[in-house]
Amino acid sequence: MPEGNSQWMRKDKNIEACQKDDYTIKNVASYINKIDQLITARNSEDSILVYRGESKWYPTSCRANIFRKGVMDGNRFFEKSLFDAMRQSYLTNDKRYLDNAIDAQHGEFPSRLLDVTYNCLSALYFAVTPYYHNPENSMDQEDGMVFIFFIDEIFSPSAQNTNDNYDAIINRDKKWYTDKIIFEKNHKFIDHTKLNKRIIAQQGAFILFQGNDASDLPDYMTYGIRIPKEAKPLIRKELRQMFGIHTGTIYPEIMNLVDDISEKSKKLNTEEFCCNNELNYAVNNLNKELDYYFDYIIDKKRAAKEDGGKADIDQALIYVESVINSYRIGLLDFLEDFPQYEEENVITRDQMKKIIGRYNQMVADFTEELGRYGIEAFSGGQLQILTD
Repeated sequence: MPEGNSQWMRKDKNIEACQKDDYTIKNVASYINKIDQLITARNSEDSILVYRGESKWYPTSCRANIFRKGVMDGNRFFEKSLFDAMRQSYLTNDKRYLDNAIDAQHGEFPSRLLDVTYNCLSALYFAVTPYYHNPENSMDQEDGMVFIFFIDEIFSPSAQNTNDNYDAIINRDKKWYTDKIIFEKNHKFIDHTKLNKRIIAQQGAFILFQGNDASDLPDYMTYGIRIPKEAKPLIRKELRQMFGIHTGTIYPEIMNLVDDISEKSKKLNTEEFCCNNELNYAVNNLNKELDYYFDYIIDKKRAAKEDGGKADIDQALIYVESVINSYRIGLLDFLEDFPQYEEENVITRDQMKKIIGRYNQMVADFTEELGRYGIEAFSGGQLQILTD
């Protein structure tokens, strides 16, 4: 999360609205109704929806577990060593590091992959049921959480660009990529593979966290639903009786994949993994974030006008400035080593100018659009990057 006063933002991954009495989740039916309300409010028919359930609220919710355990502290090649040891012990038979990571994830090893599911009821199961090593009611004293993610781009686990990306993370052999904080912004949705029975059963997929430290998933992507602890026993019962979802669920057969794969192929990212594309990917994320914050601020101003009040958006603007500045810092950090990358033919000067130009234009457009709505107190000009 970028530094700055974020008190204005919806707390706990956008779950503020879900805590109101009229949104209280009491059973499976009210949960499905809430999912439908969020999808309707988002009005994003082109998005792919995936979900994640957690049996309690964690300060590090929706974060890959490798960043919670401190295993990489002082050990830059921890993951590579882990995968080599797993291969030696026949805990994984695949030669690709991404496949090793999937095996590690489901073998309870630290991983930079975050489990998600296409099935909102599977996510609800995880929200009301702890990991199977524990009694199923052992977390009934804590509220559970379901997170819904709106995804607009897919990476295939078998594609060359996805595996090149993951290999660069593990091998740390690309100077333009290694240790550059701008790429921590690039959370990538990796579609599921049909070769792992647990993934099949859970209709699972992954979100890849890049970098040495965890950068929280952006607000525009994530919404949360709190599952009251009092509702957990009834929801577990309904999931079992009405949907056959429980710890011992039989794995379903694979069928009707043609339509599913055809739809996903329309959003499949097949761009080459390279420095220019990775930087553009990060700048594209900023564009999505600015769209999200613009709508939020204007809606807040409009609501205040309808109520006859005054919109207090100063803290919102401060927060958005901190978000933009986090991208600015990442790009400036990258630019410090640009001469070396240019000499190594990693990225050209023209490509870099276009990227910085896009960033500056986004900030300028955002500032101008706010001004059209009478919001002048935004220091967009100070957030631009000066170029030669």
